[in-house]
Amino acid sequence: MTTEQKQEITAFLRDQIEKASFRVKAYVYDESGKKRLGRNAYVKLLMHLNNFFSGTSSVRWIVMYGLRGAGKTTLLAQLYEATKVTNERKLYLSVDQVTGVFGVSLKDILSVYEEMLGTPFEKLEEPVFLFLDEVQYDEKWGLLLKTIYDRSKKVFIVATGSSALSLQASPDVARRAIFEKLYPMSFPEYIKIKNQKTEIKGLCQKIREAIFTSRNATEAYEKLLMSETLVDRYWAGIDPQETSRYMRYGSLPFMVALNNEALIYDQIKKTLERVISVDIPNIEQFSSETLQKIPAILYSIAESDQLSTNALSARLGISRPVLTSILETLERTETIWRVYPHGSHAMQTRQPSKYLFTSSAFRAMYFNFIGNTRTEENYKGKLLEDTVALYLRRLLSRKSDTSITYDSAAGGADFIVRQGKWSIIIEVGYGLKSFTQIENTMRKSGVQAQYGVLVSKSPLAVDEKKNIVSIPLKFFLLV
Repeated sequence: MTTEQKQEITAFLRDQIEKASFRVKAYVYDESGKKRLGRNAYVKLLMHLNNFFSGTSSVRWIVMYGLRGAGKTTLLAQLYEATKVTNERKLYLSVDQVTGVFGVSLKDILSVYEEMLGTPFEKLEEPVFLFLDEVQYDEKWGLLLKTIYDRSKKVFIVATGSSALSLQASPDVARRAIFEKLYPMSFPEYIKIKNQKTEIKGLCQKIREAIFTSRNATEAYEKLLMSETLVDRYWAGIDPQETSRYMRYGSLPFMVALNNEALIYDQIKKTLERVISVDIPNIEQFSSETLQKIPAILYSIAESDQLSTNALSARLGISRPVLTSILETLERTETIWRVYPHGSHAMQTRQPSKYLFTSSAFRAMYFNFIGNTRTEENYKGKLLEDTVALYLRRLLSRKSDTSITYDSAAGGADFIVRQGKWSIIIEVGYGLKSFTQIENTMRKSGVQAQYGVLVSKSPLAVDEKKNIVSIPLKFFLLV
């Protein structure tokens, strides 16, 4: 770092410290100046901050990662605003911008900041907070922040980055930091941010337990029926079209404030372009010719129910191993999610997997902005399938004895959620649907079905003989 660079960084940091509160206002307050309600993840992260202040927690380093556009920058800004110390003792930085502008490392920038504090990190008497966005743009972010973490117990760090961030972290980082994965928003989070309407306390948990912990369909139905009055109270005053808006684009927080749907899909398209041009090269090295074919791969996923890698590789002129590597990398960026066919490992390698979008907004963009051959109802059904998959991942991904697969046979169910020895069979449909696909899967000898669940616009009902419960969207979206 040259003397001139050091002077420029010093001036830049002073400007950042002075104007940071103004810069984060757009993330913290709405256009009328009212403070935005925080997502569920915000409550959890704020608890870590408050516990650090009170000295009741050893957590001093949070790494927040997830899908591009899932709201990491907003959460970081809200945490910055909620940290009640002088501006000099909290630093908010977008690492991709500062390293690109000055051509120096994050280490150089924080070294200058340390000098500006007038005290080495290890001699701090008052806490200092580092809010660092997009840290993956510095390859040595992990070693640097580990060193600062070890030097002082007075420094609290919140770092955000892409989904690959957790995969690139060293064991030393993993032992010191807690990793918080940020998913796209649930429907209640969408309504909370858009309409400032909060959930009814305890309702989501009751619905969740009814669907996933009941002994049979009748018990699930009875539990849900007991919550129906509260469910109706929650939906009172909510525009019925919000369900469709949520599935089209509302799971991505930065889309909520936009009113022009064409602009929304343009922004979503640009988000995917950034994933391809920035995030993917940070994970895997593909040729420029291969990178140019990734949009066609994503479009094929938007069009298909099951993806034949053999057919797609032949059509696009990509070898099957390269196509497989692309799909795995897209998974690592959290753009898509692979659902394996139900069965043995040998069967899973023979049968095609199903690829769903982590946010249904991506599929909606392809349908509305680029074009799609699906019927309107079929398209809406696929958006709902993406949405249900998102919910299942949020709720079940951390449970070691749980798997999520699908029935690859013709007329099979969309999801088989195995919990221990038993499975819940789930079928999804935007309109009115029968129980046929659930019944087909429940009859399979390799599936030990506890009960079946139909998620659709059908009313709440149970068929005790078939052991299947029909759950309306107004219930399931509150899970």
